[in-house]
Amino acid sequence: MAFADTAVQSHVHYRGLRDWLDKVQGMGELLCVNGADWNVEMGSITQMLTEKSNGTAPAILFDEIPGYAKGFRTLYGHFSSIKRVALTLGLPLQHDRKVDIVQRYHQRMQNMKTLPPRFVKDGPVLQNVLEGDKVDVLKFPVPLHHEKDKARYIGTACCVMTQDPDSGWFNLGAYRSQVYDRNTVGCQITEGKHGRIHRDKNFERGKPMKVAIVCGQDPLLFMLASSPLPEISELDIAGGLRGEPIDVIKGPYTGFPIPADAEIVLEGETVPSQVRQEGPFGEWMGYYSDDTQPRPYVNVKTILYRNDPILCCAPQHKPVDETGLLKGVAGAAQIWSALEASGVPEILGVWNHEAGPATRFTVVQIRQRYPGHARQALHIAAACQGGAYAGKWTVVVDEDIDAGELDQVLWAMCTRFDPNVDIDLIQKAWASKRDPLFLPGNFNNRILIDACIPYDMKLKGTFPTVVDVSDDLRGKLRAKFPHIFPPM
Repeated sequence: MAFADTAVQSHVHYRGLRDWLDKVQGMGELLCVNGADWNVEMGSITQMLTEKSNGTAPAILFDEIPGYAKGFRTLYGHFSSIKRVALTLGLPLQHDRKVDIVQRYHQRMQNMKTLPPRFVKDGPVLQNVLEGDKVDVLKFPVPLHHEKDKARYIGTACCVMTQDPDSGWFNLGAYRSQVYDRNTVGCQITEGKHGRIHRDKNFERGKPMKVAIVCGQDPLLFMLASSPLPEISELDIAGGLRGEPIDVIKGPYTGFPIPADAEIVLEGETVPSQVRQEGPFGEWMGYYSDDTQPRPYVNVKTILYRNDPILCCAPQHKPVDETGLLKGVAGAAQIWSALEASGVPEILGVWNHEAGPATRFTVVQIRQRYPGHARQALHIAAACQGGAYAGKWTVVVDEDIDAGELDQVLWAMCTRFDPNVDIDLIQKAWASKRDPLFLPGNFNNRILIDACIPYDMKLKGTFPTVVDVSDDLRGKLRAKFPHIFPPM
C-alpha cells in the first residue's frame, strides 16, 4: 500500500483507551454498569442493548464484577455507533450520509504517511508483570460471553501480534482466544489471514511461533486489527492516523513492540503439533456453525497489565451486533480503494449493511458512465481484498440511491432489476467456516445484483422519472424551517 503525504490532514486526537473512554463519556455514549457477573450476564446485557438500537447503543464499562476486585473492568460495545467509529479514526462526528464516514476513511488511508512505532523504556503496561507460576489469565474477569459457549474467552476485542519469519514485519489480527487454564489459551486463526500465514510458515519449518495477545488497547488498534489490510503493520498505520508514532515497549518474553499504554498483554508461544479442542463460540454470523476441532494453542509465559486493568470484549451476537459496524466500515473503505485502484470511475458510496454482517451484503453506489460500468464495479467489489472473504450479496445502484439506506437499496432492487439478466454468480469463492452453508473445501458462492437503470435507457432518458423532492428545494426548506429539519 503506497501512501502519499498531504499538507491537509486530520488526526486522531485522543490518546489511548482511557482517554477514548473520557471522550465517549463526554459524548454521552458511555454506560457504566456495576455488579454484572462474568458468567453470561455481561455478554447478554450487551446483546440486549445492541440488537434493536439502530446504531445508538452505548459503549458499556462493567465494574464491581462478582469475584473480582473493584477496578478490574471489562469494556463491551466499542463500535455500536457511527460517532464512536468516527472518533476512533479522527474523523468529523457529524455526517449527512452513513457512507460519508467510509469516504473520509478511504481518503485518509489514501493520503496518509505511515509512521513506525517508537520504542520507549517504560509504560503503564509494565506496572504489573507476572511470570512463571504467577501467570494466571483468570486473574482477570474473563467472561463466558454466550449461554451456550463451553469456555471463557479472554480474546475477542483483541490484537494478536505475530511476526513474519521471512520479512520480520508485525501483524495485528483480531483472533479469538479461549481460556483452557491459568497459562494456556487458544488462538483460532482462519486460513489466509496474515497471522495464520505467519504461523504456517513457522510450523512448516518445525519451529514454534511467539505470540503477544493484547487484550485491552487503544480502540484504533482493535479496529485496524479487524480490518482487511495489506502487509503493513497496523502499528505503522495507527501512527500515521494519529500523526505521531505509537509508543511501544519491548516485550519481556517475545521482544515484540507492545503498545506501552496497553491494558492487558499475554506473551507466549504456539508449538507445532500441540493442539487442543477449540470452540464452540457464538460467532459473527450469529450461529454456532464452526465445528469444535483441535487447534494450536498458546503457552502463556508472561502477563503484563496496568493497574485497574480494562479487558476489552467484542463477542459476536445475532446481528445487528456491536462489531457489524466496525467490520462494515473498514471493509467498505478497502473496497472503495480497490475500485478506484482498478480505474472504476464515479464511485459515490460503498456500504456494508450491519445486518449482513461485515461484507455479507455490500452496496456500491456509482454514476454510470459507460456500458458495463455497473458489472465492472460488481465483480471488483466482490473479489478484491476488502470484499473477498466470506461475502454473499454484492449490489450496485445508481447515484440517486443512497448505498447506506437499505430501504432505498431494496427499492432499486425491486424496480431496476430484472432477475433474468441482472444477476451474476461467482462460484468457489473464499468462505468462512462461520457460514452455516460453507461448502467443502471452505468455499462459498456469491450473488451479484445489478440494480442500476439499464445503461441504454439511462442514456436515452427513457426510464420513468422518479417522484422526489429536488436537492434545491430540500436546501431551501431546511433553511426556512430549521426547527423541523435540524442539522444532522
